[in-house]
Amino acid sequence: MSAALAAVALALAGAVSERQHAPGDGWAAQEGGTRGGAMAAPAHVYTVRSPDELLAALQVPATAPAPARIVRVAASIDMSAGRPFQDAADQARRGVVRIPANTTLLGVTPGAGFVNASLVVSGVSQVIVRNLMLRNPCDVEPQWDPRDGARGNWNARYDGISVSNAHHVWIDHNSFTDAPVTDDTQPVENGMPRQCHDGALDITNGSDFVSVTYNRFAQHQKNTLVGGSDRAQGDREHLRVTFKGNLFEHVSERAPRVRYGQVHLLNNYHVGDRKHPVYAHAYSVGVGTEAHVIAHANAYEILGATGCAQVVRAPGGSAGVHIDQDSVLNGQPLAGCPYGGDAGWRVPYMFAALPAHEVPRRVLAHAGPRPLDRENGVVEARLVVKAGAPPFVLQARRDEHGGWQGASVRAIDDGTTLQVELLEARGGGPKRLKQVRRRAPLVGTPLVLRVESQAGMLSAWLDGERVTSSQVAPLAASAPAAWDAAGHALLDLRDGPAGLPAERIALRLGANTLALQAGDPAESVVVTGQASLVTSSDPGVASVARADGRLLVTPLKPGRATITVGGPDPAWQQATFALEVGTPFAGPRRTALPAARLRPAHAERGVPPDTPLLMTFDRPPVLSGAGSVRIVRRHDGAQLATIRPGETVIALGPAGKQRLLRHQPISVEGHAVRIRLPLKLGYGVEYEAVVDPALLRDPAFKGARWTFRTTPYPPVGDSVTVDDDGRADFRTVQGALDHAMTLPRAQAVTVNVRSGVYPELLYLRDKDKLMLRGQSREATIIRAANSDARNPGSEGRAQFLVQGSDLLEIRDLTLHNTTRRSDGHSAQAETLFFSNDKGRLIARNAAFLSEQDTLQLTGYAWIHRSLVEGNVDFIWGNNRAALFEESEIRSVGDSASIQNGGYLVQARTVERDDPGFVFLRSRLTHGPGPAGNLPPPGSVYLARSPGTAHTWDNVAFIGNSVDRHIAAEAWLRQPAPNPQAADAVSGWRESGNTAPDGTPRSFGGYRLREEEARDWSARSGIFKRFNDGQGWEPLP
Repeated sequence: MSAALAAVALALAGAVSERQHAPGDGWAAQEGGTRGGAMAAPAHVYTVRSPDELLAALQVPATAPAPARIVRVAASIDMSAGRPFQDAADQARRGVVRIPANTTLLGVTPGAGFVNASLVVSGVSQVIVRNLMLRNPCDVEPQWDPRDGARGNWNARYDGISVSNAHHVWIDHNSFTDAPVTDDTQPVENGMPRQCHDGALDITNGSDFVSVTYNRFAQHQKNTLVGGSDRAQGDREHLRVTFKGNLFEHVSERAPRVRYGQVHLLNNYHVGDRKHPVYAHAYSVGVGTEAHVIAHANAYEILGATGCAQVVRAPGGSAGVHIDQDSVLNGQPLAGCPYGGDAGWRVPYMFAALPAHEVPRRVLAHAGPRPLDRENGVVEARLVVKAGAPPFVLQARRDEHGGWQGASVRAIDDGTTLQVELLEARGGGPKRLKQVRRRAPLVGTPLVLRVESQAGMLSAWLDGERVTSSQVAPLAASAPAAWDAAGHALLDLRDGPAGLPAERIALRLGANTLALQAGDPAESVVVTGQASLVTSSDPGVASVARADGRLLVTPLKPGRATITVGGPDPAWQQATFALEVGTPFAGPRRTALPAARLRPAHAERGVPPDTPLLMTFDRPPVLSGAGSVRIVRRHDGAQLATIRPGETVIALGPAGKQRLLRHQPISVEGHAVRIRLPLKLGYGVEYEAVVDPALLRDPAFKGARWTFRTTPYPPVGDSVTVDDDGRADFRTVQGALDHAMTLPRAQAVTVNVRSGVYPELLYLRDKDKLMLRGQSREATIIRAANSDARNPGSEGRAQFLVQGSDLLEIRDLTLHNTTRRSDGHSAQAETLFFSNDKGRLIARNAAFLSEQDTLQLTGYAWIHRSLVEGNVDFIWGNNRAALFEESEIRSVGDSASIQNGGYLVQARTVERDDPGFVFLRSRLTHGPGPAGNLPPPGSVYLARSPGTAHTWDNVAFIGNSVDRHIAAEAWLRQPAPNPQAADAVSGWRESGNTAPDGTPRSFGGYRLREEEARDWSARSGIFKRFNDGQGWEPLP
């Protein structure tokens, strides 16, 4: 079984929370699952400590369906209330507790549970009983039956829990015991002990979809019936029950005894003694009439037992089927089991069986009641968002004083974007901690919003992906979770332990819609996660099948269909996309050159293998959203690629070193259509490009067809050239980087990029000593839009991502991420993310342009005589040392709000003694942003803190020229920095800064003395900690 499934099972084994659903590896999770009272509104969450409070909480309206409720048991409740039952009628009236439908009954304090109580789950569904200490009830008037056995016997009436004619029931983490009223304390009458106990847990009368997990059954004779009678033929096709992780300790028999049921025994631990003075072991598993038992990796430690026949029996003489796999008896494989054969069913759910020799340790550690973790945990809401409605707010963690932590989600931009906010309220209204935006799912598709609190970190997740987090003070969740649906459709709610893996189904699609053309071969869509179900709303439009972690979608005829992919719990784990099948591809049959200019030109030779295709027209073309472009190898007619309009997933980098991104492979640039090919072409090969007439919204366009041949000569040597239209080794910068990544890591290589504008996203990985050199930063411009909304996460949203590389040098060019903060999407949009904690970056006479998060740096960086432009935290990262020397740090106007200024630096320096971000003899200037506005005077801060205790706010400004856009008190202390009080080594420091006219300026940071500032005024000092103190001194 998968590691992810095993991790989920382990997390759930030791955890208890009040809105948990029955886990997926059990019968209770089938046919819609078991949620009990998980949907209970706060008004229907009760805390009880007495019989009267309990019965009041369990009352059911006479005419209305039972509302979802959670009953928190906060004491050991004696249902006799200290007044012994007088007779059978009195016991039936006061000692029987009937649990209604849609209820979770949960112990919330140590020792919480019941004495003198029989819990009855009868004729209802959706019931969860967890975390209770149950003393098996003692019948005050047991009945003598002389026909029971050879000598007669006493029969009691009341079970600890009785499940009868009920379905979707979960019994979890409880303890059951006769103690202190064990059988040896009862008198002997009619020659037999006067037995006052019936079953600990009986499941009878057609009950179905029941899971019994991590309970502790001890000191009891006849523990559990699954099926109450050989004559109960109506139990056929019912009694589907899972027993997992339970401890049966000195239980004489029936652990369990099965009739008719389909029962799965998984990783249970049985401890007994065939000569025990009170509860002598007779057998463990009873295989009765038409029983269908499948057992996996159970552990039996039974003193005196020598073979399987002593633990598995058919007590009534009419045996069913028992199939065992990998169980052990007293440390040896359980062999020679009777009653084998065909069980007639297979376990329908995914499960992870722990090896039997590990079962005792796991079960002893986790079976029985568990303490609740009030400071850590997750809460998940499954809902359908409504465009235009106010935010759905999930108050996941609430205390008794009205404080809460949670998240909200809403659909904006006409329903195309989801806005998620992380929220906290303490002594007032809610405060927004973080905000992010993500692509919205198809209209009407459910999504899952998760809030997790773990070790002071509060996180928000969407559909199994963590989208944002913030360090917060823990808040004990003593009050029930609450929510404001605000017009959205809340479908379900659940909670669980912190660290519970979020299983996600993700599709490698650029958008929520996949456009294909009828008659095309099957399209392969990569699926991540454990996809177990796939459906098409119209199989006539397209067939869909699963194969090796992929979907194969075969378009059959024009039309629309919705494809849904589900995981093991499909309601909570699913991905959906729309499929649009257009008319068959109809490219020209002969050469057709409708554009004013083609690139490569028709019949051109010597074409670089990374060439894009360009068709330039007399007027700006308009894409239709339909049609496609095909690339054909001429010598054998093989169709190598199909490029379609719309967003898709592209791969940057050679095989084994790839970065996956959402991107538009076909775009319009002025009068030209630009087509990015999804593959590198071979050397010395002739190709044909064929364009469908449907690609453009122009009736005069009849398609295009032309040929070209690639150069037969791959580049050699340590220098390659990139030119977008002249003679060169490569047409694209990424093409040259792909080539460099195939060379030995330590081989120095220079990529010379000639003048031009290159609309590219870039990736470099595990390649050292690479120089990326333009002709000038005014003439060589690499620009493209990328952001957290399109490609989430630090590794997704940067224009240029560099991973694991050392001694990368960027010079004489401009990198420009053209994302605007005013675009209405998540505005985090790095131009460069240099990711290597031990690596070195050099930038000379380069320009890095964006608005928010322009440079994210780790490791060591020297930025010399370069321009860095942005407005919000536009220099930041978990770095060691970054020196900005004789450079320009330009704050530009915020396109989202003309009144806003911004922040230069957000340091997350790794260690206290690392220099962090040092600005030396540079100019802090301001200029117009993308919208033309300037930052207002005094509106820009030198730095603000992320508010984390595990990183350091190490920033120093030394000898810089600072213009009037910088605030007088320029170190923003909300939240407080780490350290709060800076010194010469760590924190916010400054020295020798002036206004442009030379007037000294200071900003409220630690003022370095002259001898202290000297340590920060040379490259050798700033980089002295590199390579464990060996140091690094880059030269101009």
